[in-house]
Amino acid sequence: MPKNIDRTTFDESYDLTPSKVQSIFKSANSGNVQKQCRLANELTEKDPAISQAWSVRVSAIASCPWEIVGEDLEKAERVNSILSRIQPQYDSGLVSFNKLLQYLQSAVLQGFSVAETFYENGGSNIEGFKLYSQSLFSFTDSDLPLYVDKTANTKRPLEYPRWIYHTATNARESEPLRSGIVRPLAYLYSMRRHFQIQWSRGAEKYGIPMPVVKVDEFLYEDSEKRQELEQALLDWTYDGHMVIQDSGGGNIDIQFPTASAGFDKDIFQSYLEFSEKQIFRIILGQDSTSSADNSNRSTAQVHNLVRGDMLASDAIAVQATVNDQIIKPLCMAIYGNTDNMPVFKFRLKGVSEMKEYADLAKTLKESGFEIQPDELSMRMGIDVTKIVNIENNEGDLND
Repeated sequence: MPKNIDRTTFDESYDLTPSKVQSIFKSANSGNVQKQCRLANELTEKDPAISQAWSVRVSAIASCPWEIVGEDLEKAERVNSILSRIQPQYDSGLVSFNKLLQYLQSAVLQGFSVAETFYENGGSNIEGFKLYSQSLFSFTDSDLPLYVDKTANTKRPLEYPRWIYHTATNARESEPLRSGIVRPLAYLYSMRRHFQIQWSRGAEKYGIPMPVVKVDEFLYEDSEKRQELEQALLDWTYDGHMVIQDSGGGNIDIQFPTASAGFDKDIFQSYLEFSEKQIFRIILGQDSTSSADNSNRSTAQVHNLVRGDMLASDAIAVQATVNDQIIKPLCMAIYGNTDNMPVFKFRLKGVSEMKEYADLAKTLKESGFEIQPDELSMRMGIDVTKIVNIENNEGDLND
């Protein structure tokens, strides 16, 4: 029977400091990526700002409509049908094509992502895709990831076309691990964590005044009256209190010295707000959404949260991987070696951008110019055809 694994020993972000971050990245630079990969996943779990911004970055690609285009419509329709009808298989762990597209985006955070294509019928059909955690691979003595087979205690290179290896557009050819945004995010998180701890401690110590009670010696010793005083303090004061001995008077003196201790919460708050903006700039390319609620947004709104050039670069990288490592071997298995292969592409145009093209086309028409439908279709990302005036055509035929 499978057993649950105690993963507490894998918590790389526990008590994270800049020096620990540096140690993790030095280990990754030598090819051992396990700690860095685990850290990348944990950052999206432990910091609300990182979690929010990263979910938007992934959603911007995952929610993009896509299509298979090409001059040969029969080929494009067949490839589209194969990719569209793949269903997740929970018994084997295989996922759909759309789930694969979402997973490939993790390369932006991690630096790379690896999946596996399960072919059938001699490679002319795809059963599904299997996703792998980045921590299962090693770059030791290799510029490409090696699959670490722990059962056989071996490292195996990736085989084409079975394996899908994807890197972000800004990845260094031989050092993809250095291009993952986990690196700047980890240093930000380690400092944010420190400030949050100090902020919370200050709020607890100074934001909620702690009574200090000065009592005479006869009450300071353990006695029934001391116990009665303790119970009274628990009943009508704040969460904590302190009882100290006073040398004279025999009176009970209650003070709240910590209520005005000079704790400046704004110092911590300003840094946390600053670092949150940096997180959004790193992940989304802009910080205008740092205080926005990104839930329940339409596809066009989600796309607008990610800077246009950043979204385009993500799309170009995923398109290249899909075309070279999925569609090309699939078409070669079906049709043989041919140059006329269909192409996978995203439709990235938002509503506002399409409106700009439509307004431009209208302005040009009013000025006596016309944009060809094929060119307008390419620019807008949707099929545009010219409306034929049937009545006029009939009149022309009659003439």
